[in-house]
Amino acid sequence: MSQLQTPRQWKALALALSVSAAMGATAAHADPASEQTIEALRAELQQMQQRLERLESEQQQTVSQSSSDQTLAQQNQAAIEEMQQVQFSGLFEFGYNYQDWSDSSKDKGGDLGFNKLILGVDGDIDQFTYSMQYRFYDGYNFLKKGWLGYNIDDANTVKAGLMQTPFGNLPYGYLGWYGNLPYLAGFNDNQNAGLMWENTTGAWDTSLAFFKADNLGGNEHYGANANGDSAQGNEEVNQLAARVAYTFGQGSDYTTEVNFSAKGGQLYNNNTNDSGSNWSAAAGVSGSYGNWLAMAQATTYKYDAENAPEDQTGISDNVIQVGAFAFDYLIPAEGEMYSASLGYSMPVSWGPVENVYFYNDFSYIAPNGDYSPYGGGFGNVDNPMFNDIGVQFTAGPYYLWMDFASQKNALGYFGAGEANKWDTQFITTFGVNF
Repeated sequence: MSQLQTPRQWKALALALSVSAAMGATAAHADPASEQTIEALRAELQQMQQRLERLESEQQQTVSQSSSDQTLAQQNQAAIEEMQQVQFSGLFEFGYNYQDWSDSSKDKGGDLGFNKLILGVDGDIDQFTYSMQYRFYDGYNFLKKGWLGYNIDDANTVKAGLMQTPFGNLPYGYLGWYGNLPYLAGFNDNQNAGLMWENTTGAWDTSLAFFKADNLGGNEHYGANANGDSAQGNEEVNQLAARVAYTFGQGSDYTTEVNFSAKGGQLYNNNTNDSGSNWSAAAGVSGSYGNWLAMAQATTYKYDAENAPEDQTGISDNVIQVGAFAFDYLIPAEGEMYSASLGYSMPVSWGPVENVYFYNDFSYIAPNGDYSPYGGGFGNVDNPMFNDIGVQFTAGPYYLWMDFASQKNALGYFGAGEANKWDTQFITTFGVNF
């Protein structure tokens, strides 16, 4: 491909043509003495032609280098834009705990220790999106979530991986730090592995999902599920889940969401190699009204397990053995759960403190049949109740939670306490988001 000539090249070319013309005119009348002059001129012309060729070559190299530099700059800019679409996040937290039922806790004035370290990454490239979070606790760690998504259009998204189950009030089903009984029992804020389709059309939100597995086995994970590695040996597999919600006042400071959800599937027992079933359904309402937050939910459920004989497992058929955070405990195999929460966010200017948040979460279980969280689930106790009241202080990336968590027969999740007696623990957690 030809290149435009520079002014310098035009001058060299004109000079070469002039010399060539002069040589042609002189050659016809040249005497022997002139022939030497002509030969000298020819040599000079050849040098000019070589110089012209070098100039053309240098110009082509310059154009090529400029194009290469421009391509490299474009590639670097594209890489920078992609990096800007990736968000890294983290949290580091310590905690203090005082339990009024524990003699050792009372003797020591409570316990202080490491709570957790969280590392996360979220991002999107064109229509592709992804999210991952890994958590480290004292003595164990696990993948809390990890999924890949594709935005089909502005309204529809499909996801694959370990993700939150579309069930009940989202995203947590409670407003405080500790949680509530539907969360502790494995219904709200629960993670499962599979495929999900999400649609948002105006004020409507719809989700459909198929989950091949729960939290990838064992009890070292976030959110409770039937633990196939426990003495009872049940695990939830091949589950279908659906949720539909409508938000009144969407886009305003006063919104109310009403939602309905259901989940169910195969309950496989690793001791008997037989399959039972499980199902659950919930109706929820959650609202944001200026600085106020409120939510309520009613849940009904049943685990129909094919257990080994009770004298072999040591676990009653009236309960299901679930696990989370490296701890196994017992929930009623069938029943209804009710929860209600209230929160208030108050902006302040107290030195570095910029927000104070007050909250209360109350929840209650009505088992269908005898239930006890103690002694393998044999026997019967009063209906479980749990209340968490507290406050959170926020100062930039720093935060402090202060909770009074009280329970009666609350699934044995506290790890202690007496049957039919209210027990309370004071919990303080403080950390930094980064």
